[in-house]
Amino acid sequence: MPSVVRHITPVAPDRARDLVAEVYAQVNAEFSSIGPAILMTSPSPEILAAGWSLLRESQLTGTAPVPEKTLAALGVSQANGCGYDTLSYLAALRLMGAGAVADAVAGGGAVAEPRPARVFGWARASASGAVAEMPPVGGAAAEFLGTVLFTHFVNRMVLAMLPPDLEPGDLTADAPAPFEGAPVLRVPAPDLGPGGGASVPVAGEPGRGPGASLGLLSGHPHGTRPDWSDGPVGTAYGVLAATAAQGAGLLSPTASATVAEVVAANRGRIAQGRPHGVERLDGLGADDRAGARVAILTALAPARLTDADVAAWRATDPRFTDHRTVHLLAYGAMTAVTHIEADLTRTVAP
Repeated sequence: MPSVVRHITPVAPDRARDLVAEVYAQVNAEFSSIGPAILMTSPSPEILAAGWSLLRESQLTGTAPVPEKTLAALGVSQANGCGYDTLSYLAALRLMGAGAVADAVAGGGAVAEPRPARVFGWARASASGAVAEMPPVGGAAAEFLGTVLFTHFVNRMVLAMLPPDLEPGDLTADAPAPFEGAPVLRVPAPDLGPGGGASVPVAGEPGRGPGASLGLLSGHPHGTRPDWSDGPVGTAYGVLAATAAQGAGLLSPTASATVAEVVAANRGRIAQGRPHGVERLDGLGADDRAGARVAILTALAPARLTDADVAAWRATDPRFTDHRTVHLLAYGAMTAVTHIEADLTRTVAP
C-alpha cells in the first residue's frame, strides 16, 4: 500500500495510534475502508482529522441529499481534471442508486432533474473564474459550500500525491480490487431525488448526526469561523484552513509571500497551462525556490508536482519529514481554496 502514495509513507491501518486511529475508525464506520485518499495525509494527524471532519460534516450529514452533494463533488473533480476522484464519485453515485445520473455525466450528457443539474453546473463553474450564482438549496447552503471547498482541497492533494493512472474501482467488496487496499464504500445513502431536502443519516451509522467528528479536532487551531456557516461545517472548515496555514512556517517570509502572490494572481484555480506569475520563483534563492515551487504547484498545477520537486525541497533541511511534507502540500492546496471560497460566498447570504 505505501507504494500507491507518493512523497510520503502513510500510516497503515494496523499501525495507527491515537488520533490517526480515531480518524480511521470513524472513516471506516461511516464512509469507506481506508484507501489511499485517506492514507495520503496520515503522517499529519492534524490535517487528516480536519480534512475528514470537513468531508463528514458537509457531505455526509445534514438536510440535503447525500447523492446531490456527491454530484457537486463530482462536478468539481471533473472540472479540475482529477481522474481518481471523478471515478470515485461516479462509482459512489451508482451505489447510491443514481446510476442514470452517473452514466449521463460520464458520457458528457446533461443531468435531467433541474435542481441537481443546477448544483452540478454551479460546482463545475467553481473551478473557473466564471463563478455561477449558488442554486437555491434552502438551509443547506453550508453543506454544499463545504462539499465543494473540501473537494477542491482533496483534488489538489490527490493530484499531487497519487499516481496519475490510479483508479479506485467500483468501491464494492465483491468486484476484483484494482490495487491492494482499494477503498470499499460503506452502506450507501438513499436515491437521488428530484429536489430533495429530506434528512439523510450518516452512511453506515444512522443516528450519528452533524458534529460527531468535531471531537477529533481538540487541540487544533480553530482560526476564524466563516460567515457562511455557524455550525459544524463552518467549524471544520475553519480548523482545516487554520491548520493548513501553519505550513507557511515551513517557508521563509519571502517564499511564503511569493506563494501568496502567485496563487492570488490565479484566484486559486488550477491552471490549464503555465500559472500566471510563476516566473516570480526565478527571483528566489535556491532553497526558497524549492519550497515555494512545491506549494505553488500543489495549489495551481498539482498534477505537475514531481518526486524530484518534493525531494529537492526536503533536501534543503533534514527536519522536513513526511509530517511536514503533508503540511506544505496542504498549505498550498488551502491557499488556493481560500480564494475559491471568497469567490463563491459573494452570492451567499450569511
